[in-house]
Amino acid sequence: MSAGSRAAEVSYAEPLVVRVQGGPRERGRQYGALARERVRASLAAYAEVYAKFGGLTWAGATGLARTFVPALERFEAAAVPGGAGYLEEMRGIAEGAGVAFEDVLALNLRTEILFSGKARTIAAAGRAPGGRPPAECTSFCDLRGPEPIAGQNWDWIPFSHGTVVVLESDPDRGPRWVSVVEAGLLAKFGMNAAGLTVLTNALVTSRDVGDTGVPYHLMLRALLDAPSLAAGERLISSATRSSSANYLLVEGDRAVDAETRPGGAAEVHRTPVERGGFLVHANHFHGGDGDFGAPGEDLGPRVMPDSPFRRGRAEYGAELMPEPSLAGWHEVLSDHENFPDSLCCHPDATQHPLEQGSTVASAVFLPARREMHLALGHPCAVPRIRYDYGEFLAG
Repeated sequence: MSAGSRAAEVSYAEPLVVRVQGGPRERGRQYGALARERVRASLAAYAEVYAKFGGLTWAGATGLARTFVPALERFEAAAVPGGAGYLEEMRGIAEGAGVAFEDVLALNLRTEILFSGKARTIAAAGRAPGGRPPAECTSFCDLRGPEPIAGQNWDWIPFSHGTVVVLESDPDRGPRWVSVVEAGLLAKFGMNAAGLTVLTNALVTSRDVGDTGVPYHLMLRALLDAPSLAAGERLISSATRSSSANYLLVEGDRAVDAETRPGGAAEVHRTPVERGGFLVHANHFHGGDGDFGAPGEDLGPRVMPDSPFRRGRAEYGAELMPEPSLAGWHEVLSDHENFPDSLCCHPDATQHPLEQGSTVASAVFLPARREMHLALGHPCAVPRIRYDYGEFLAG
């Protein structure tokens, strides 16, 4: 459990809670203004990330992002009658932060830009840009105890320790919601007033080449607008998605895990979690005993080789609990076996700074109580803060 000599130094930022309300543009302006410095820090960091892993200048990244606008407009119109306002929300973020709309759009398409850039570089030069970004997350839901428990570790490049935001949204229509997110992105994981908790994992297949469609982080934002688990499932299946991803949806005493590849309804594998069971997901496909997709199509074990270990380690920890609890899952998410590529992931000082992985946030949700217990940083070192959203999400 000890932190070995390969660990790099990490600087934690103070938690930043941003509460916004009103229509999409108005909420976006408030978000951008209140998180201005962190949004700009995100932009500076992703300029380096896109150059290293996608072979793209920032102008190339924003140009690529603009090609997704028609797909986003179609998705908005289909998701919510009259439009969902996600593009307007991004325009508002840009105005509040004093940056260009295309800059914020490029942040929200970070997954698609990285894969597109890599695919285009391979096509043009016959080789991929050097290195690979980390993408290690471990999520879970546990329905065995007296109340549901769900959560995840979100692991990413260490610069994100300084750009993470707790975003609390009171929209003019649809349920209120809360998300832990990188500054400038519309959403990541969280929960809403309709009783839906949304957790996620990055996945990667040979089909992930950045084709235009609904981007990963836009889907997460749309799921937080969903009025029910069933509506969230329909949203995932009805969209033409651009990237592979795992979406773990929890509502009351039931949950559904949706593994997805780029495409539509045929590229979704659904695993229900019933009362009395639990599920752990990492960064490789679990559906159909690994048979979802053609042999060799799932690149997760190759790109993120510790993913099967993290899943197995978390399942082992879950099975050792006398009864599922917040404290028990905190211990699981703080585990250092296989350090530094452990459940509680620490940067490896022997790697390039942009190739290091780090647990940026660790959340345990008690959905029935509308509580989020959040460690912004390594859960082994940073105390969890209890966020009681009973009143806010009841409004």
